[in-house]
Amino acid sequence: MKNNVTKNITNKTLGILGAGQLGKMIAMEASRLGIKTCILDPNKSAPAFQNANIIVNSEYTNKKSLEQFVKHSDKVTYEFENIPLESLSFIEKNSQIFPGLKALKHSQDRLLEKEFISNLGISVAPFYQIKNYVDVKNTIEKLKGTAILKTRKFGYDGKGQYVIKKYNIPNIKNNIEKNKYIIEGVIKFKKEISVIVIVKKDGSAVCYEPSENKHINGILRETVFPAKISTKVKNKAKAIAVKLARSLNIVGIIAIEMFVDKSNEIIVNEIAPRPHNSGHWTMDACNISQFEALVRVIFDMPIPHIKYYHKCKMINILGENYNVIEKSLYKKNQKIYVYGKDQIKEGRKLGHINILS
Repeated sequence: MKNNVTKNITNKTLGILGAGQLGKMIAMEASRLGIKTCILDPNKSAPAFQNANIIVNSEYTNKKSLEQFVKHSDKVTYEFENIPLESLSFIEKNSQIFPGLKALKHSQDRLLEKEFISNLGISVAPFYQIKNYVDVKNTIEKLKGTAILKTRKFGYDGKGQYVIKKYNIPNIKNNIEKNKYIIEGVIKFKKEISVIVIVKKDGSAVCYEPSENKHINGILRETVFPAKISTKVKNKAKAIAVKLARSLNIVGIIAIEMFVDKSNEIIVNEIAPRPHNSGHWTMDACNISQFEALVRVIFDMPIPHIKYYHKCKMINILGENYNVIEKSLYKKNQKIYVYGKDQIKEGRKLGHINILS
C-alpha cells in the first residue's frame, strides 16, 4: 500500500487558483508531501508565489493562461470563492477541481447560499432579497430597524456589509441595483463556532472538533480550540456540517461558520469550501492540519485518525497589531506564521499566531 501511494504522488503537480495566504499554506503542505504546485493569480506580489514551482501571473479569465495552468496541473483546487465560474468550468473540462463547483457556486452568492441551507431544513438568519431601495425600507420595517445589508457577491472580512441600527439606513440609495443585495436579520448569539469537515472520495466524512471564534467589524480576530460548548451542541454542530458537506458534493474540505444562540440552537452563518482562517489552529494543535487533509484527499492519500495534542488560541496578525510578532518570537509555546504580503495595512490579514497550552 505504501509503495502504491508513493508511486501515485511521484511527479504530481497541484494547481492552485489564488495565491493568497491560504494558497501559500496549501502549497507548503503539498511540498512537504512531495507534490509540486502551479499557482495562478493576477497579483504579481501574491504571497503563495514564494512557494510555487510554477507561476502563472494572469487574470482568471485569460483562456491562454488557463490552458497553461491546466497543462501543468494534475489536480486543481482553489483558495477563495471569487473566481469566475466560467473559468472553473473551462478548467473542469480537462482537470478535476476540488472540493468541487457546486459548493463554490452557492458560496459565491449569499442569497443562493442562504436559500440552499434553508431548503435543507437547517436554520439560518432571516434573509430577504433586495431588488430596489423600497425593498430596503420595507425590510428594515419588518426587522424593527435593526439588520445587516450585505452585497450578494464579493464580500469577505466585513467588506460589502452595512450594519443598520435604529432604522438608520446608509446613504446608498443610488447604489441599490437589482439582485445585488440581501438583508439579514441580526442574530442574538452567545457564541460563534466553526466546524471543518473532511470528505474523502468514497464519501466518508470526518469533522475536526468545533472551535470558537471572535469577530470585530466582520474580521476574525481570534479562534479558540476547543470551543466551550456542551457535547450535545458539539455533536449537533458536526451533524449539520456533515449534512451540508454531503449536500454540496464536497470532496476535500469545507468550513461551516455557525452561531449558537441562548437556547443552544445552531444557526448556520456561512460556508467556505476551502481551508478557513478559523482552522489555522489545526497546524499545531493536532496531527494533521486542514491544509494537509485537503492535499491528502486530492491525491488519494490516507487520512489518519485525528489526534489533538494541545489546546490552542489562534490570533490573527493584522496591520494594526503587527508588532505582536516581535513579542511572540521569544515565547516557546507560540508558533508564528507570517504570510509575506507586500504591504502592511489596517484590517489586512498578514499572519497568525498559534498559542499552545
